[in-house]
Amino acid sequence: MSAAAPRAPNQFALSAFWLAWEVHWAALLGAAMQAQVARFIAPGAIGTATAILSGAGAFFSIAAQYVAGRASDKSHRRIPFVVAGTLLDVAALFGFALAPSFVSVVFAFAAVQISLNVAGGPYQALIPDKVPPARQGGASAVMALYRLAGNAIGLLIAKRVVVQPGPDVASATMTHGLLMLAAALSVVLLAALAVTVFGVRDERPAPDAATPSQRWNARASFAWLIASRSLVSMGLYLIVPFFAFFLRFALHVSGYLQMNLDLLLSIVGFSLVGTVPAYLLGDRVSKKSTMFVALALLAGGAFVLAQLPTTHGLRLLAAVLGIGWGAYYAVDWALACNLLPAGRAGALMAIWNVGASGPQVLSPVIGGVLVDRIGAMGDPGAGYRVLFTLVAGYVIAGAAALAMVREPRGGKEEDTP
Repeated sequence: MSAAAPRAPNQFALSAFWLAWEVHWAALLGAAMQAQVARFIAPGAIGTATAILSGAGAFFSIAAQYVAGRASDKSHRRIPFVVAGTLLDVAALFGFALAPSFVSVVFAFAAVQISLNVAGGPYQALIPDKVPPARQGGASAVMALYRLAGNAIGLLIAKRVVVQPGPDVASATMTHGLLMLAAALSVVLLAALAVTVFGVRDERPAPDAATPSQRWNARASFAWLIASRSLVSMGLYLIVPFFAFFLRFALHVSGYLQMNLDLLLSIVGFSLVGTVPAYLLGDRVSKKSTMFVALALLAGGAFVLAQLPTTHGLRLLAAVLGIGWGAYYAVDWALACNLLPAGRAGALMAIWNVGASGPQVLSPVIGGVLVDRIGAMGDPGAGYRVLFTLVAGYVIAGAAALAMVREPRGGKEEDTP
């Protein structure tokens, strides 16, 4: 009879900071970033400006996550990094709100990315540190539930306080809304930080017991999983920064920022539904099978979205995209955790997260140049339709890379008494 698996920590304490993390990024990436771009940039250069802002911030996020994650591996401590990064981010949020020009917006947004990713790099290692492989599927689904709920809360906060720029909107009114957003996000972050600090034991992870051969096999699959996640994220990060402008220029919606938030909330709501089968089946069936179904929904939904002539059907597509996103989001993290050697999660999860952060640099650059160049030909909305067709292509390529991953069986068997 094998030894009992280590007892997992309280899921609320382990996942609470993920909720705050997503509240933060959903509000900034879903509305505040677009508001600041539209505030300072003329319509013909919005794509390029979005690419500069998103790309610069994401570049710094990658570096911050890796450096902080590796340092936390060496020090065998995660929580001090989470505390320091969160406190720095609170200050950076107010700098973003008060930025008087687009250049200062870029610098402030880079500071936000660096600060919170100093916290996020070590924090994301807590699940592989604390949860045995046989339970990581369920733990990752719970994490996804918290993260997706955080998305919904962040979008609701942004919907309430972020003001859409316009000729009749005073600059002080916009700044006031962004300051209210910074204050609300700071409260959420500090509350979640307190839960993490007092609810999670910060102790040295167990040493890696895998053989060199096992580590090498896992490393190859880990690399393919990074490639798969990168391709899927390339598609997803073509949607989030540009969806509001797709509504504005391709579907001619006047209140585009509010409709953007409404539809993103619908997607997030349905994504919560998608986490349910992932939670129930995450440690019982192949994670890859669940991911393939999710990717099929994402690719099909993006392709149909690109062809829509009007806003009719957007709610149905929100449901398809949301369910696919939720299922994928819940399971890919668990598969990555199953492949990790113990004690190195800080640096390796930061490398794995390049699969999400890297596309934040590249996707907006590709998307921004694409929509501006095609729009210059006479139809401002045509580039956005090409953009969402490209999303489907990226997701299909991600599924092809996922097929090369060898899923470990231990994640489903180690909990056997």
